[in-house]
Amino acid sequence: MKSEIISQEGNKQKIRATIDAQEFQKALNTVVGELSRKANIKGFRKGKVPRNVIEMYFGREGIYSEALEKVLPAAMSEIIEEYDLSLIGEPDVDLEGEVEEGKPVTAVFSFEVRPEVNLPDLSSIVVEKPLIEVTEAMVEAAIEQIRLRHSEMRPVADRSSREGDAVSVEYTTLLMEEGKENAPSSPQTTTIHLDPENLREELKKALTDKNVGDEESVEFTIEEEHPDPSLAGKTLRYTLKVKEILERILPELDETFIRKYSQERLDNLESFRQEVHERIEEQVGHDTRSATEANALAKLRESAELTVPETLVERQVTALKEEEAGQIKKQFNLSMEEYLEKNGIATETFEQSIRERAERTVRQTLILESLADERSIEVTEQDIDTEVKSLAEYLKSEPDRIRSLLFKDRERMTDFLHRIRMNKAIALLMSEVTIKEVPVGSSPEGSEAPAEDKPE
Repeated sequence: MKSEIISQEGNKQKIRATIDAQEFQKALNTVVGELSRKANIKGFRKGKVPRNVIEMYFGREGIYSEALEKVLPAAMSEIIEEYDLSLIGEPDVDLEGEVEEGKPVTAVFSFEVRPEVNLPDLSSIVVEKPLIEVTEAMVEAAIEQIRLRHSEMRPVADRSSREGDAVSVEYTTLLMEEGKENAPSSPQTTTIHLDPENLREELKKALTDKNVGDEESVEFTIEEEHPDPSLAGKTLRYTLKVKEILERILPELDETFIRKYSQERLDNLESFRQEVHERIEEQVGHDTRSATEANALAKLRESAELTVPETLVERQVTALKEEEAGQIKKQFNLSMEEYLEKNGIATETFEQSIRERAERTVRQTLILESLADERSIEVTEQDIDTEVKSLAEYLKSEPDRIRSLLFKDRERMTDFLHRIRMNKAIALLMSEVTIKEVPVGSSPEGSEAPAEDKPE
């Protein structure tokens, strides 16, 4: 077979291939032989049906088509290997001229390949790495969050409600629209925490300094950007009756609490504070690394030169939409259309957001793949073992079981290996970019307790 590139535009190439007459004849003979053995034609034994009878029953064009189905895929594979093509879509093929027995077959293959990526000098990328010192104030704030997480709410009857309490109320709602009042809702009971950060000021004021049995009415206009369009811009009136006042009781920071909290690992305040300090340092370190890595990837996306193929973007858009729709169905039992309408999100806004994410994802993947190719990054058996063990620990399973599941699913295994390779490319990137450490201010608000100790 002879081949030549006849056009190349961006990431699209057209390659003409000429298949030898002898190769096509060989395929024709194979097809005729197969049809002769399979055909059940009266008057002829299977395998002994003459060529002219085969053509009469199946048609010459049909026989030619089956022969082409044998030679064209082989020709395509040979071209892909010869020109070292990394395809991103299924190739198209067009025949040139008539297909005739005894003559060569000429076909033009149209390939869409991974685009060329011009990578910058990685050391020229300057990334700021925030340096955060874990302070005593951060430790104190984290300890308070732990105490809050383990606190209790107890009824009080000898005082009025105040900030930090929770108030059990019976309430009705009344929606007012253009001066007209709708019928009030049926009475309902709920508990409202008098939290200054998460509670409307009108409700906080109405329920602070109140006693059991007190009644209060409060109304406010709902914001225009409210997720529920049916409520946006309308006035809502609450009629509230205090049923119970609950006071938050924090546990004493003593040996008993520390032993219970640590499951007998710790027995004094000093060791407890040290563990909290170490956990904050670990979390800060993780967040800092993640932020620095995200910054480096963003700068790499900006500085690398490439044209992102629309084919890959469309494919990623479809995948993201399916993923979003699945999550919404699982979490809210709504279709995508119902969710967008309920939350007042324009379809065009959603589409644009998805497309931007898709383009960013595709661009980053192409860049990292190019970097991995340029630096000959390969996935080793040790890489697989390390990742399998990590995955097994996360899923609380056995490594052998994880490995078995992966090797049984080719698609899942391919994704698994690709993820490892991309992570190695990111690690290479982070080892070569120029990192500039920048001290930043820290405050109690900037830290949180370890995830398992966050208050609900």
